[in-house]
Amino acid sequence: MILEKAEPEDHKFAFLIRPNRSMTVKGMIVFVMFVGVAVFLTALRFVLLGAWIVLPFALLEIGLLAAGFWLYERASRYRETVKISSNNLEICQESVRLQRTWNFNPHWVNVTLRPDPNSWYPSRLFIASHGEQVEIGACLTNQEREELSKVLKRSIPLAIS
Repeated sequence: MILEKAEPEDHKFAFLIRPNRSMTVKGMIVFVMFVGVAVFLTALRFVLLGAWIVLPFALLEIGLLAAGFWLYERASRYRETVKISSNNLEICQESVRLQRTWNFNPHWVNVTLRPDPNSWYPSRLFIASHGEQVEIGACLTNQEREELSKVLKRSIPLAIS
């Protein structure tokens, strides 16, 4: 997902790139609670019928479901910001564990979209300058990556002028 903030009169552009999150944290909690109650009630029925061994596995199932949603939510906190001004292009990649920042001179930046020659893998979008290159938009679809490439190629000259 790409969110754009443009201030053409100030010659500044900012892009926020993050994975699409189809469910909010509150939605995840409600879903896990709903499934957990359903699984627990089913296991309780088996316990009442004498099959007590089902209960630990039901609790394990609920725990694994909650852990999976927690890992998904944690991984979806990844985001990239691309800020373009008249004298600086800043790329910042943030995740739960790591934050990395690159600064380039926008006069010498090259935006390159490299499609896979066999169309087996997604395309890759790079921003390069003076032998250093950074891949951005890895969490985007091919269409979103192409759109971002076009918008960056239009925005950089506008920010410089």
